[in-house]
Amino acid sequence: KASASDGLNFKMTFWNTAAAQLPGPTKGAPKTAKACKERWQRMKKTFDVVDHIANASGFTYLHESGASIGLENEGVWTDFVKKNKHASPFQNKGWPHYEKMKLLMPSKGKGLN
Repeated sequence: KASASDGLNFKMTFWNTAAAQLPGPTKGAPKTAKACKERWQRMKKTFDVVDHIANASGFTYLHESGASIGLENEGVWTDFVKKNKHASPFQNKGWPHYEKMKLLMPSKGKGLN
């Protein structure tokens, strides 16, 4: 985390080191620095989606059941997903990396200060 700039955008030397530290894959090709960086970018985007559901959407987010959508709030969820298209996988399923990513991601302060 200390080697990243604002927004946790790591330099390529970080990704080269990270890729070199990974053990050989059980399937597929060995991971490259580019593949590691792209995976990180996808995880940051997924974190932003799940964090929005958990903190700003009005839905209750639980690791086990995602947004816990049932018949009583299905219409509200449908409207939410129209505006937040990447939220749909988390209707009734959580994201297992959310709590660990929350420790890494910088806080997004709001307000005047």
